[in-house]
Amino acid sequence: MKNKVVVVTGAASGIGKACVERFIREGARVVLVDKEDVSEAASVIEASGGHALGVSADVSDEESVTAMFLAAIERFERIDVLAHFAGISRRKLIPDMSVDEWDEIMNVNFKGTFICTKAAILHMRNTGGGSIITTGSELAFVGAPNIAAYSASKAGVVHLTRCLARDHGSENIRVNCVCPGPIDTPMLQGSVSLTADPIAAKRGAENSTILGRLGRPEEIANMVHFLASDEASFITGAAMIVDGGVTVKSP
Repeated sequence: MKNKVVVVTGAASGIGKACVERFIREGARVVLVDKEDVSEAASVIEASGGHALGVSADVSDEESVTAMFLAAIERFERIDVLAHFAGISRRKLIPDMSVDEWDEIMNVNFKGTFICTKAAILHMRNTGGGSIITTGSELAFVGAPNIAAYSASKAGVVHLTRCLARDHGSENIRVNCVCPGPIDTPMLQGSVSLTADPIAAKRGAENSTILGRLGRPEEIANMVHFLASDEASFITGAAMIVDGGVTVKSP
């Protein structure tokens, strides 16, 4: 990954932040993207001898994403990898959910993936190809309670990934999806905190895995790095489930 240019969305926290740290260690030049201000995080990386650019962007807005990619190209001249981790989660039964709430989830998780992958492909096809990693979820494959909209958005991402891989393989663009299970991130912590019994909810998430614990963000970053690297040169259209065994565990 040395000197490759990597765009990481959702870079301010959780899995995105862990991916930034892993790519920097491997010598990549990283564009940190988030709705939050990530300029200071990029400055810290630069001060430590790394190469980074922080850009604020709304992944659900095409103009914002286009401007972000142009800033990346202006600084680093090319895009080799997109690791797209910007996303939101909402727990609500469908009959209790408003259309606006549904749209918010789909706009960020599904439409945002469309916008970001579209922009990446437009740049990669002019520079010999690249690797795109989208973010699904183990919830794209199982029916979990009280989280239907999020699960549907992630199922859409999984299949969009497969279609993109089919359409753009001839342009040397690989597209794969990482599907995390319950990972100890601010998103999961926030979801657990809203339950009636947060301690029991966290224990339930841990017990849903075969390994009996939550995953760590760096464990997902390991898979992302692999898929981005030349070691995964014959892998495209895959949905790589990294869930501690949730999807193979019987009730």
